[in-house]
Amino acid sequence: MDEFKFTPNQYYVDEGRRRFADIANYAIITIDGEGYEYPIAETINRDGFFKHYFDVEDEPVGNIERIELFTESGASLGSGVGYIEKGDDGWQIAIKLFVTLKEDEENDASEG
Repeated sequence: MDEFKFTPNQYYVDEGRRRFADIANYAIITIDGEGYEYPIAETINRDGFFKHYFDVEDEPVGNIERIELFTESGASLGSGVGYIEKGDDGWQIAIKLFVTLKEDEENDASEG
């Protein structure tokens, strides 16, 4: 049986990344054991990745222990540690995500 090879074009990959970036709505950021809700302040889409930024005020002070990303309806999208940058008016935290699209080499397009 012949194989059918499919290569996604750049538009398809970029559109997929944009749609992924649109799913998230807010984060719960845990600072010294207490969770605080922060909306996404800005999302940047670049070649190969997107970044969600959250502006965290000066208060509360403490260690950022966890960041969990959520949809508008409250479904969890994942958790972990973000990239933290100290700004003049507080912290700016960014979660950087890479989205790749590739053909499954074991997939035979002629199969149902």
